[in-house]
Amino acid sequence: MSRLGVGGLLLAVAFPVLTGFHPYYLYLLGTGYLLASLASAWGLLAYAGQISFGHAAFFGLGAYTTALLALKLGVTPWLGILLAGGAGALGALPIGAAAHRLRGAYLALASLAYAEVLRVLALNWTGLTGGGAGLIGLPALRVGVELELARERAGGYYLSLAVLLVALAVFAGLRRTRVGLAWAAIREREERAQILGVSPTSYKLLAFACSGALTGLVGALYAHSVRFIEPDLVFGRYFSILPLIMATFGGLHTLLGPPAGALVLYLVSEFVFHPLLPRLHQLPYALALIGVVFALPRGLAGLIGRR
Repeated sequence: MSRLGVGGLLLAVAFPVLTGFHPYYLYLLGTGYLLASLASAWGLLAYAGQISFGHAAFFGLGAYTTALLALKLGVTPWLGILLAGGAGALGALPIGAAAHRLRGAYLALASLAYAEVLRVLALNWTGLTGGGAGLIGLPALRVGVELELARERAGGYYLSLAVLLVALAVFAGLRRTRVGLAWAAIREREERAQILGVSPTSYKLLAFACSGALTGLVGALYAHSVRFIEPDLVFGRYFSILPLIMATFGGLHTLLGPPAGALVLYLVSEFVFHPLLPRLHQLPYALALIGVVFALPRGLAGLIGRR
């Protein structure tokens, strides 16, 4: 890790102390870390040459998995979050299998339709999911008996930071292995990768499974943070389009670009646009897409060098 990276990590660790454990700032930056993890998970999939418009499918599966386990079976949220990661991975496999025949825009639209199917299913399976009313009263994440991380903002902040570090570590580790080389080969020219002995189908499945697992993990943590979920929220297009915009703005096929883009856009939206133009607080995301199309084809990574 570079000195800049070490300095950034130390600053992130010390941030609660530096702000006097201000709950508002801890909540905002903690949420920013979760969105950065989501963007990193989407960026991992894009690194393998696959485009998804339906990441809300994996996000929602993770959220509902841990919620149902906790509310219906009394499973501890910590175990529920781990199982939610598995649910996200399993839920990503059908789309990963479809990637064998579908590419580009067709695969992206198929993933969008997949998320919509799960949303409608959750809306209508009232007995299990609560339908449009959703599920309320999800347990907070507890350490011991007294401390609740979802209520103690510093705890939630550090947990969100830990998830982001895990996502970055997984991405960084895979990029340096044969798996990462295979993903890059498939992304650049799938036919040539096949000639070299790379099986696109298995590596695409692995990419979707890894991305789905990380996304499901984030969805589960989000569910226990807000302690309420409903289909239009966790399966909605917001959590499908947002990571796409953030990752693209930060820089595709890079390690730090997607999370950096997520943090920049989210913090600008919350600290600048929300106080001044609350009705237009999502405008930075639209401006970011326009900027990438017309001026920054490589995103922020193109300005500071690819990482």
